[in-house]
Amino acid sequence: MSELSISKTSIPEQTLSEEAIINKIKQREFFTATIDGGGFTLKIDKYEPALCAAIHNGGNLRSELADNCLLTQTERYYEEDPYTASFVAQQAITLTGNDSRYEYDLNRNTDECVYETAWGKEVWKTPLSATAIATSKAKHAQFYRIVSAVVEALAEDFGECLVYDNHSYNYRRHERTDLPVFNLGTSSVKSDRWRPVIDAWLAALKNIKVDGADITAAENDIFFGKGYLAAHCHGLYDNVLVLATEVKKVFMNELTGEADPIVLPSMQTEYNAAVRENISAYIKSKANPLNPPSKEGRS
Repeated sequence: MSELSISKTSIPEQTLSEEAIINKIKQREFFTATIDGGGFTLKIDKYEPALCAAIHNGGNLRSELADNCLLTQTERYYEEDPYTASFVAQQAITLTGNDSRYEYDLNRNTDECVYETAWGKEVWKTPLSATAIATSKAKHAQFYRIVSAVVEALAEDFGECLVYDNHSYNYRRHERTDLPVFNLGTSSVKSDRWRPVIDAWLAALKNIKVDGADITAAENDIFFGKGYLAAHCHGLYDNVLVLATEVKKVFMNELTGEADPIVLPSMQTEYNAAVRENISAYIKSKANPLNPPSKEGRS
């Protein structure tokens, strides 16, 4: 496996405003920052043409919503994507959602990101106020302004960039017993020119070896890559490819939330290694090697 360490991991985490985060990106600084309000955390240890996201990793729910929620934390946890941030934690640029998708779903558009019902269940004891909904939608919109700031900076420096959009899924609710461990959704990709990149990542997924799990991978099998992170990037940018990747919850008991002590640490190690190698191969595959940023990143 390739070397996974990134040189700037000792940079302490900060709490910053949206403006401060965007200014750091514009200056190509190295930093780790959680947005004011805690909604997400962005880490940039090195500028390279790849952003790794885990937008449903978190489970935070602000108090006014938690008090009004009909669902227990365990019920919410079942539909969230725990551990997905750890699958890409060793990458140079990571963006992790800290809030629950029940506060606002980052993989839906802003108008539809606040649930009334979800997976057949009523979510709220009493309907949310207009103010509460507006607050959630504002946090959603803020997240996507940061996404745009990152990918625009990477595209400016390198010509194009990849977004590894990492999720997990519950499989016991399905009748099929042959669901893939990894599903790569590509239906929102607009150009055939990305086909070699897609094929390379699908091949990498098929080649991952995880202790305690038989690995299979497929494209557009159970999920199709139609979430809003892909729609946002593919709708605005022709030079950004989102690789929407779902991991079957073989690394945990999806019903109890208990992590598998064998599969989870192996998945964390091997998935991180696969992403790292895939990014390196992507950079090397360019006919004209991607140039580093014109401004040297600085902590």
